[in-house]
Amino acid sequence: MDASQSVFKLQVNGQYVTSSEPVTSSSHDKSTSVYTKAPSDDHPSTPQSNGGVGRHSLPLHHHRPVIGSLISLFLQRLPSPSSVRFAALRASHWWKQLRVPSRQDVQRIVLSAAPYLLFLFFYGINPYTRVLPVAADIGRANLMNVSAWEGRLFPWQLHVVVSSVHFLPLDFVAAVPYLGHYVIPVLYPAFLYLLDRLELILQFYRLLGLTMWGHYVIWLVAPTLPPWALDFLAAHQATNASIMAETILAAHKEGPAFARIDSFIGSPFFHGMFVGNPVPFGSFPSGHVAWSLCILLTLPEHLRWRFSVYVVWVSWATLYTGHHYAFDVIGALTLVCGLTKLISHVTTQTRSCSPLLHP
Repeated sequence: MDASQSVFKLQVNGQYVTSSEPVTSSSHDKSTSVYTKAPSDDHPSTPQSNGGVGRHSLPLHHHRPVIGSLISLFLQRLPSPSSVRFAALRASHWWKQLRVPSRQDVQRIVLSAAPYLLFLFFYGINPYTRVLPVAADIGRANLMNVSAWEGRLFPWQLHVVVSSVHFLPLDFVAAVPYLGHYVIPVLYPAFLYLLDRLELILQFYRLLGLTMWGHYVIWLVAPTLPPWALDFLAAHQATNASIMAETILAAHKEGPAFARIDSFIGSPFFHGMFVGNPVPFGSFPSGHVAWSLCILLTLPEHLRWRFSVYVVWVSWATLYTGHHYAFDVIGALTLVCGLTKLISHVTTQTRSCSPLLHP
């Protein structure tokens, strides 16, 4: 090799490509050179300069391989036309195989959902019937029962501990399961229908209906104020005892976490959603946790462990927002699991007796 030549390496995507070229100003422009001297034992690779114009790798050239790799990776991840066509054919085949529910199936679904629909009817007209106490009936509410129970078992109240660390992103995270709560009774059965699991739809509606009527009885016997309302009531009555309790409860129903979101977005979205709650004293047990448990216990078994993450999410959100005590979560768990065992026992007994009833 001539003395005027030297071994150089071109760095491309983190790899060195060896090049043996004469080092002359005509071979390449020094100001745009991306060549570096090949490292050797005698001459370790070090930055060189030539009066400020040397063989340095400029930042733009240094990032070009990285940017090129990212673009190449993105293009590789794009679906090919053949894969898109295969997915479309598969979806078309799945749609053709989807079973249209018969008239008998629709009747069975409606009958299984009837207790839940009946609950929604009486729940909605409660401000007119006042079977369950409304805000003006605050004297009938058990203001301290659940908090007193927690005080006997725990040295601190868990909802206070969970909500003590709060900031706006967590407020939005806690709001997600509350927003999804109202579409669960429709979306979940539709999901089961797509899986062709009619029997699970019937089980879900039966369990949900019995669970909500269990809530109704508990609300009637022991109407309970949610923790955020109790704390808010105590704070405002301490500063202005002349304010009526029902006035405070009518003005504030979203809780501190959702109030921060309303303040951030500049709209009383959550306040408007909760101010129309026809049953203000329904803290115990937690309906949000109960609904998610009804889904968990009627899901196909291979999906239950995944959905359990959502149940934990809902339980955390109820404590973080101050809408429920830890005992409300425990009460929902106990109620739903107990009703599940009851339904399973009754179903087993009915099947065992069916040969005797229909020989």
